Amino acid sequence: MTYLLYILLSLLCYVVGSIPTAFIVVKLFTGKNVMEHGTGNVGTMNTHRTTNSKVLTLLVLLGDLGKGAVAYLLAGLLIPEMDNRTLALVLAGTLSVIGHNYSLFLQFKGGKGLATGAGFLALVHPGIVGVWIGAWIVVMLLTRIMVLGQIIATVVTPLITWLILPEHLPVSFAISLPVFIKHAPRIKNILNGTEPKLYYKVRDTDPSSTDKENKG
Repeated sequence: MTYLLYILLSLLCYVVGSIPTAFIVVKLFTGKNVMEHGTGNVGTMNTHRTTNSKVLTLLVLLGDLGKGAVAYLLAGLLIPEMDNRTLALVLAGTLSVIGHNYSLFLQFKGGKGLATGAGFLALVHPGIVGVWIGAWIVVMLLTRIMVLGQIIATVVTPLITWLILPEHLPVSFAISLPVFIKHAPRIKNILNGTEPKLYYKVRDTDPSSTDKENKG
C-alpha cells in the first residue's frame, strides 16, 4: 500500500507541475502563445518578455510558486509518517519540477523549474531559498550575467544546505538537479560570450529555431 501511495504522489505532483501557468495566463489575457515569443520558455521571465506586463508576470510567478507549494502539501497528505518524510519530499519536489520543465500538456516542453522548485523549498525550509537568492544576487552583481547567477546559485545551494541544514540536503539536491539540467545548455553561450546579460525583453525568435532552448 505504501508503494502505491508513493506512485500516486509522484503522478499527482508531475501533473500539478505540468500545469503550464505561463502558457495559460499569456494565452488567456493576450491571445499570444508564450512559446512563440521571446525565448520560447514557459516561465516567469518569458511572460514579461512576451507581454511586458508586470501584473501578468506576477500572476505567473505566483502560479508557478503555488505548484511547488501544492506538491509539498500533497506529500504531507499522502505520506504523513515522519520516517518516510524525506523520500516523500524528494519525490514530490522533483516530480513537480520535472512536470514544469517537461509539461504533459505541452508535448513535454516547458520552463526551467526555478519558481516551482522555490515554492516547494520555501515550505521545506525558507533558508534554502534564501541561500539560492543570495548566491544569485551576488553572482549577478559581480558578472552582470543573469543566467550565470542562476546556474551558480543552483549548484552551490545544495552544498551550502549540506553545511548549514544537512537534514534537507537530499531534497535540496533532488530539486536543484533538474533545474541545473535545464540551464546547462546555457553554459556554452556563457563561455562563447554570446549569453545576454541583464535582459528582460528579447526579440521574438522563430519557433523552429534550434537556438531557442539554449536562450530560454
